[in-house]
Amino acid sequence: MKVKLTNKQRETPPEFKGRFNSQGTGLDFGAYTRMYLKDFMKKNPDMPFELVPIISESVSQRGFFEGAICPLVAFYQEGMSHRNSKDVKKVREWLKIEFNGEMIQLGGKTHKVALSTKNKLNTGFLERVEDWIISNYAPPDEIFDTKKYKHWKDAVYPYGGADNYIDYLKSLNILK
Repeated sequence: MKVKLTNKQRETPPEFKGRFNSQGTGLDFGAYTRMYLKDFMKKNPDMPFELVPIISESVSQRGFFEGAICPLVAFYQEGMSHRNSKDVKKVREWLKIEFNGEMIQLGGKTHKVALSTKNKLNTGFLERVEDWIISNYAPPDEIFDTKKYKHWKDAVYPYGGADNYIDYLKSLNILK
């Protein structure tokens, strides 16, 4: 089904992003979005739509991904070190491609490119990565305990303990 927009045809309708107003009684959009939305509504009467909230990830969740999950994958990879920031960055980029990638065609060849993980950690991305780690390396469940990560970050690291989460887990004999 194609949606008519002026004289051009589009495969899918555009997204209109806004916020609920502070009173909880309506929606707030920017001036341009409001104008474009009104125009779209006039040109597409009776079109069904979906209102989907954007659930942003927490800083703690992002920290766990960057400080625990990416180094853990680097730890398990032969020839990589969880202490080497370049290795951890390579792992992060690979995880983005593998678990949040999109297939595109360029010059007749298909390529997989990474999409942003912003606001994707809590919509399945982190779970897919954790499931992959579990199925490939069968680590102890304690590795994924965010309370342990928080304890390391707040109580161990600032006071001269292990300088990364993986070494902290090794000191507790959780990782071998």
